Amino acid sequence: MMEKPVVFISHIREEAVVARAFKEEIEQRFLGLTDVFVSSDEDSVPLGQNWLDRVTTGLRTAKAMLIVCSPVSVARPWINFEAGAAWTRNIDAIPLCHSGLRPVDLPIPLSLLQGIAAADPEKIQGVFSTVAAKLGSKVPAIATEQIAETVRDFEHVYVEELQAATEIREINKLWPELLNALKSQLEFAEASVPEHKVTSVRPQLEALQRKQFLQFAFGLTNMNIGGANSGAFGEFKLHIDPRLQNIIRRSA
Repeated sequence: MMEKPVVFISHIREEAVVARAFKEEIEQRFLGLTDVFVSSDEDSVPLGQNWLDRVTTGLRTAKAMLIVCSPVSVARPWINFEAGAAWTRNIDAIPLCHSGLRPVDLPIPLSLLQGIAAADPEKIQGVFSTVAAKLGSKVPAIATEQIAETVRDFEHVYVEELQAATEIREINKLWPELLNALKSQLEFAEASVPEHKVTSVRPQLEALQRKQFLQFAFGLTNMNIGGANSGAFGEFKLHIDPRLQNIIRRSA
């Protein structure tokens, strides 16, 4: 029995929403003409099967590749490995750029490919035209606006999380003990915190508070004059959203 041609979608796990949006549309519109390989999908890699073997098989039979590209994913070695495999096998590969990454921003080797903005309906139509050509099929009617809306909704949340991760990394440089505590609890309270410590991370805390990732308060309670412990001290309270705790666990 001949294997079906494969459309291979390369992505990192955090960006699986974008990969699935394209996968589902390809499967629905091309009516079984092709298999779609998405590494985070149980249909592509059933439980108990060797992941690398499945990836290798997917690459061997791929007719086209879509590469989900963001400022995060393009820095991951595996994305570049899969893109390189497509390049060496002359597989048509299209970077799908999202979450602040534009096609002109793609690094080498991805910049050698013709990327698109993943939330642009007109460009999405072009992706499906390429897939149809590789499958020897007519171009079906595609719900391009629906895909674009899914990508835009994802971008809104994902960009905020990327920005939050940047703030978290800065806090970790200045007050690592705080983030260590927040990895296992949503609230932090301490009665005698040096004012300079809170001041050093206040810009990051305020940025996260504006995005409703946390709420914090600090009030001066005493002043020490002279000695090694001189300075202003106060009560510091912090409550974080569970979303931020997940970001802390990944980032700090």
